[in-house]
Amino acid sequence: MAEKYPLVEQREYGRPEKRGGIWRKRVTRGDDELPRVAAHHVRVFRVGEEYVEDHGQLSADDPVVVGASSVTVVDRRIEVPVVVETRIPSAEAGDFTVRAWFHCTVTDPCAVVRDGVTDVEELLLARLREVPGLTEDGSDLPIVDTAGVRARIDARLTAYHEMRPSVVSGIRARHGVIEVLTPEEMSAYVEEMEKARRERLRRRQQEEMEQEAALDRALREAELELKHEEIRNLQAMRKERNRQEEETLRTGYERGAGAEQQDYELEIERRRNRFTRAEIEEDIKLVGSDPIAADYLAWRSGDISADELSKRLHAAEERWDARKDDRLRLDRDYEMTRRGLDRDDLRWQVEREDRRQELTRSEEREETAARRHEAARRWDLEHEDRLRQRQEERTDAKELHRDRREWAKEQLAVRATLGKQAIDRGLFDSTMYDAGAFINSVGDVAYHQNASQGGGPEMTQAELKGEVKGELRRAHRRTAEAEPAPDDADDADDFDPANQEGRLGD
Repeated sequence: MAEKYPLVEQREYGRPEKRGGIWRKRVTRGDDELPRVAAHHVRVFRVGEEYVEDHGQLSADDPVVVGASSVTVVDRRIEVPVVVETRIPSAEAGDFTVRAWFHCTVTDPCAVVRDGVTDVEELLLARLREVPGLTEDGSDLPIVDTAGVRARIDARLTAYHEMRPSVVSGIRARHGVIEVLTPEEMSAYVEEMEKARRERLRRRQQEEMEQEAALDRALREAELELKHEEIRNLQAMRKERNRQEEETLRTGYERGAGAEQQDYELEIERRRNRFTRAEIEEDIKLVGSDPIAADYLAWRSGDISADELSKRLHAAEERWDARKDDRLRLDRDYEMTRRGLDRDDLRWQVEREDRRQELTRSEEREETAARRHEAARRWDLEHEDRLRQRQEERTDAKELHRDRREWAKEQLAVRATLGKQAIDRGLFDSTMYDAGAFINSVGDVAYHQNASQGGGPEMTQAELKGEVKGELRRAHRRTAEAEPAPDDADDADDFDPANQEGRLGD
């Protein structure tokens, strides 16, 4: 049975780091952070609240691996034997040791990791102890009757597991062999296990001692090899130093000799170049930029023959004639182009002058039209002002004449009324008051209104005075024919027509 069944390895992850080159860094995990899996192992990654099963196909930069907080390696072997031991009392002194074998198979690795199934033996032991009546199966049997106890327990576990199969999160557990051991058998088994443990410990210690001895021997051999290597290095360094010194001396001598030889060669070359430059300067001064002179110089130097010189002279003459013809053609083309440009310039100036005159005439027409429009508008405004002023004057005159006419009519009416009252009282019968003078004074009321001034079909001044005077005379006659009353004298004394007329004047 595996010691860590069903969990083989568990690792917890921290925050992933950026890995890669300078230009291409990405978040990933190292290859050493992924546990290795065997053919019957699977990896379960926890990503947040989810659990993802992997059969070794996910790489270190996979999003599931990068986002995982932990990884667990689960064993997927089939029918893995798991031994569970417990004790039950017997009828005698001592207990039976019950050893039950369960064959386990992981069916859901994610459920195993999620529910934290780390020790299957403890879970199966708790399941075994929950079987009802298990502790009473050996209480009536002697300590030596292990076969009967085994038969009872086997039957009981078989019946119990058929009714209630063992359920562990993600693991299927099948009931297997049952062994019942006496205390002596258990002691022998424990002694055998202890002996095996001591043997394993002895073998481990012996292996460790052999490994330490091999390590010490390897260290001593390495130290000896290092010393030999140091000696060889010192000898090689001494030889290399001698060789470098010799090479340095030889190189210095060769460099000095080479420098002197190079200086000598450079001085000869410098003199030769100076002489060549002086000759070239003299030739340039004599020949200049004249190709014919250059040809003569080349003929004299023997670089070309007389026939070649003649051909070059004919070619130079032809080039001169062609250049002259080209110059004449260029001058003629330039003159024609200049004349065309002058004509275009003159036409452009004429067009610009015509355009300017046209714009000037347009502006003058627009200004004349604007002045005419402004003069017409001012004449209309002044005409409207004159009509409005004339209408206002006419209205004011009508109102003034109407007010005067009303005032004159009121004065005449008041005087006529006063005259009638005076005549009715007989005031004009005495010699003190003259009725005729009073009647004539009625026409003294000023009234300057005629038909031409807007009076319209009103009564004229003469008609109005005649009517009033006639009414006063008729009243005076009626009073004279009537008898005077005793109290009239007193009333006449109180009434003064002159005073009434003065009040009316006020």
